[in-house]
Amino acid sequence: MASMLDLTQLEFFKGLDDAELQHLAENARVRSYHASEVLFHEDSPLEPILRILMSGGLEIRKSASSGKETVVRLIRPNEIFAVAALFDRKIAPGTVVSSETSQVLEIHLDDIQAHMAENPGIAMKLLVAFAQRLRDTQDALHAVVSERAKTRLAVLLLRMLDREGGTRTREGITLKTKLPHGTLSRMVGITYEECVRLIRDWCHEPAILRYERGGVITVLDRKGLEALILAE
Repeated sequence: MASMLDLTQLEFFKGLDDAELQHLAENARVRSYHASEVLFHEDSPLEPILRILMSGGLEIRKSASSGKETVVRLIRPNEIFAVAALFDRKIAPGTVVSSETSQVLEIHLDDIQAHMAENPGIAMKLLVAFAQRLRDTQDALHAVVSERAKTRLAVLLLRMLDREGGTRTREGITLKTKLPHGTLSRMVGITYEECVRLIRDWCHEPAILRYERGGVITVLDRKGLEALILAE
């Protein structure tokens, strides 16, 4: 059971009145996952449930016929995921893995549909989230098959910077999301060793990035990062 306070803290439910929030809270549940736990596997059947990450972090992974896995998206708190299951044949588009201890809010679609007529904004939010996930997945897959490793990595870092922002320091902007070498390499479809080499090169003078243990990345020179893409 999720309290009404939980729902009011989530962007998705903004605009609903207290009675609607109370009804949804009574029909919601919060599930907890430990690091590396699989929530569900690619192509497995899914119930039509709205899923919102409340805390922690998730990775959405896609597998190639060769067995190689690519991380196509990182899910951060307040984000909806597995939206496709609300629209199509209820099949998981990717494997979802908890990258750290996480909590997920779940509400069955039937309990949300009752409010859509009076609050069409709910349906619109779902459509926007669905469209955004399709664009992100398309961009990620296109980059994997059409760009060189250096370009793919630079594009990813710029996309994370623009989408999530970060903390501004005297030197640059530190990304909100930690991106260790293993995660980066899976997201852009390169080897771990190649990812380490590229990041190390970009941290040397003239430094474009600073990489700290655990995947804390500070973009020191955005124009330098953009130049890597333009040079291709």
